[in-house]
Amino acid sequence: MWFFAQFGCQMCDFPPLTNRKSMRPWGEARMVKSTPKLLVVASVVAGLALIAASFVLSDTTARNRAVTEAGKRGNVSAELLASALEREHERFRLATLVLAQDADARAVLAGENGKRLADFNRKLEALSRDMGAAAIYLLDTKGLTLASSNWQRPETFVGQNYGFRPYFREALSKGHSEQFALGTVSRRPGLYIARQLKAGGQILGVIVSKVEFDNLEAEWRKAGVTVFATNANGVILITSNRDWRFKTVQPLSQATQSKMLRDLDYGTNPLEVLPLYQNGQVGIIEDANIASKKYAEAVKQIANDWQLHVLTETQDNIRTAVLSSRISVLASLLALVALGLAMIYLRRSAAFRAERNLAIQQREMSERLVQLNKLAALGQIAAGVGHEINQPLAAISAYTSNAVTFLDRGQPDEARDNLTRVIGLASRIGTITSELLGFARKATGTMTAVSLNKVIEGALLLLRDRIATSSAVVHQPKEDALVQAEAVRLEQVLVNLMANALDAGQTGIEIDLSIKVENGFVELTVADNGPGLSAATLASLFQPFSTTKRDGLGLGLVISRDIMTDFGGELVAASPVQGAAFIMRLRPAT
Repeated sequence: MWFFAQFGCQMCDFPPLTNRKSMRPWGEARMVKSTPKLLVVASVVAGLALIAASFVLSDTTARNRAVTEAGKRGNVSAELLASALEREHERFRLATLVLAQDADARAVLAGENGKRLADFNRKLEALSRDMGAAAIYLLDTKGLTLASSNWQRPETFVGQNYGFRPYFREALSKGHSEQFALGTVSRRPGLYIARQLKAGGQILGVIVSKVEFDNLEAEWRKAGVTVFATNANGVILITSNRDWRFKTVQPLSQATQSKMLRDLDYGTNPLEVLPLYQNGQVGIIEDANIASKKYAEAVKQIANDWQLHVLTETQDNIRTAVLSSRISVLASLLALVALGLAMIYLRRSAAFRAERNLAIQQREMSERLVQLNKLAALGQIAAGVGHEINQPLAAISAYTSNAVTFLDRGQPDEARDNLTRVIGLASRIGTITSELLGFARKATGTMTAVSLNKVIEGALLLLRDRIATSSAVVHQPKEDALVQAEAVRLEQVLVNLMANALDAGQTGIEIDLSIKVENGFVELTVADNGPGLSAATLASLFQPFSTTKRDGLGLGLVISRDIMTDFGGELVAASPVQGAAFIMRLRPAT
């Protein structure tokens, strides 16, 4: 509010409101005096309304987004978990189907005893262990257990009669059956998968696999998801929350409950509706009032008329999303205040910004000119470099051809000698192209200790063909010195000065390069014995666009001087008795 009160009028460009009694009647002056107060009040009210509207809109958007994201996560989880449960289910179903075709099982049902029966018990025991089944057992047509995977344990099913079990009766009559129920011996819940065994059209008995889902439920709990599977009646069978087992997601009729109690599917559990569903705390994502529910439910249909339910917490997600949204709104408002203050500040500092931008533009233009000057020099150098590369390439071709011939003649030593020469020529080409690329590279702006001799060698390599074409003689200094500079730009200055000497001089010109230390600076002098510079040329030497060349721009020396100034040194023209001379003064490296 302080922001709107203090700066609202300025941001709207309202004219200043003053009370000049000498220019207005008293009544008019009083009205003008009250106007700023009204504007402040209006700004405060508008600001409050804006903030309130922002919070309401952001809260609504955050709630909708949080619920939508919760629904998406639930749907993805339901797809993955349902797929895993179906695979587990199908694995045991197929194993039971295979056992229904087993010859040993038929033999036992036909009355085989002794070793055949003991071997079959061992087979069921091994199969149950390998598959992770709770039990696998064989029943005759009356429901009597003849063989079982737990045949050696105290709670063995062998000798037990399960003729009363619905899965047995249904498999005997229809060929197969599945029933989720409590074990009559173990009292542990599990899925019973039963298959009928027949031979020659005659029913011999039933093979049963019991599957317990303890490991799967443990994985669900470890993953931190709220998930359960229900049968067609809505009874919770497998669940990540043990307390929910044999609860329902919908009310059951009295007849259905009575039948389940008679069949002993779920023991004596009352089959009550889960409180979450009874109290209306669960809703699907499409519900209009889903944001008021505790859980968003994703349901996936799976085999055997089961459904997998995934419940995703909504309220925690909504609270987190709303809090995050409010923080964003506050941050935006603070940013708006900061922006307003910045606008006021920037309006008052427009002249400073303009000056700074101009300086930046000038610096960028200077850098472009330096690069353009460098590329112009490269244009002049390119033809010579091409000649420098073509010669070793031609030699490489000849030496390679000779090596092939020597190899064909069985003279490997001569071939090796030719290939060694090829390697040397390739290295020479690499040196030339590396120097050319280094010269063309844009400067980094970082100064280091640079060897003047290395800079001279680089410039000579780039200008080698021009020097040879002009029959020029270059005298190199015997001594070396380290200076504070940037190698690429320093080489650019030296190439410019030597190229100017070659352009101005006659055939056979001599260029003398010398190094000395003078008054705390290192001086690299480039002198020639050419025609020299006239007084008029010397007077305008470092002025932009002043040139004696027919196709020159007159920027080379200007840019070179600027580069030297950036290094903390200078470029000056000397007045020798004959020819021209330029002195590059540089700070010594520390």
